Amino acid sequence: MKMVGALLVMLWLSVVTLGSGSERCDDWGVDTMKQIQLYDGEPAKIKCPLFETFLKYNYSTAHSAGLTLIWYRIGQDRDLEEPINFRLPGNHISKEKDTLWFWPALLNDTGNYTCMLRNTTYCSKVAFPLEVVPKDQHSCVSHSIKPTEEMFYLEHTNEKIICPDIDGFYPASVTPSVKWYLNCHLVDGFYERYPQGPRLVIGIVRSAYKGNYTCIVTFKDHGRTYTLTRTIKMKVVGSPNKALPPQFISPNEKVVYELESGDDLVLSCEVFFTFLKDSRTEVWWTIDGKNTDDVMDPKIKVTQGETTRDFEDKTVIRTLTVAKVTPEDLKRNYTCYARNAKGEDRSQAVVRMKAKSKNHLHHCQQP
Repeated sequence: MKMVGALLVMLWLSVVTLGSGSERCDDWGVDTMKQIQLYDGEPAKIKCPLFETFLKYNYSTAHSAGLTLIWYRIGQDRDLEEPINFRLPGNHISKEKDTLWFWPALLNDTGNYTCMLRNTTYCSKVAFPLEVVPKDQHSCVSHSIKPTEEMFYLEHTNEKIICPDIDGFYPASVTPSVKWYLNCHLVDGFYERYPQGPRLVIGIVRSAYKGNYTCIVTFKDHGRTYTLTRTIKMKVVGSPNKALPPQFISPNEKVVYELESGDDLVLSCEVFFTFLKDSRTEVWWTIDGKNTDDVMDPKIKVTQGETTRDFEDKTVIRTLTVAKVTPEDLKRNYTCYARNAKGEDRSQAVVRMKAKSKNHLHHCQQP
């Protein structure tokens, strides 16, 4: 299979370069999606994004087809892109297959890095920015490095926070020392949270336990001590066991909208949604059974806003405005619908013409 893959790549390369006369290079520019930040003085590894995002084959296939991966960099405040010389004595940067290793990363490693895959007739390259940052003073982290975010379900038991991206830095035979911190305070005898090496077991998930959990891993390599710092932001969200279909707050039968001809009708549909991972939350108005999105009438306007609550529950408010209503408008059926993965519901607004009486002075009254 490998030979077949290599032949396919070679065929493809010969096709894309046929008749070009000179080397053609697919330059993918700067991959700003790959914003890489590393801690000063800590080891780091970075994979070439060509194989992750831009090319349809992996490093092994490309290497088998006779292509070479070359790394370049432009240092901070420099104009010239230079190949990285991995053979310099005492060089702290090395390469292994499609991965660049820093032992460790240093502040002056900040810059734009390029990985280029090439042979004599073809090349493909992409650049990405890399920033090496120091930790904040009197802190276990830097505020400029955004933590990885993970969701934990409220009141679920024996959940685990696992220290991410530490594989490959030390041999499997080495047991590193791992310390856990919550918002940079050492987790030591924390109630219902138990450090177990690179895992932190949460006995029961409570709202009060949300925050930034940092693991600091310490290990030795060739007589030198290294540390790795990783942070996970723990978000506490509503449990799927307690998720509900949409809950209508308004419209409801207790509120009647009474208007005179020429008034503006403003109907608010307010719906509460419990948190449901990967569930769409939809709210829409219909007029006489027709979705307002399909009604092309300049006097009808729909706006929507939403508020996020505790545990990622939310309230959606969809407002329907009908300008300068006619008696016919007030006889129509205005119904709001809401849907999530748990179900669908609807609620009709009670709209009517205001009686010609001095006792009815308000647009909206309690019956």
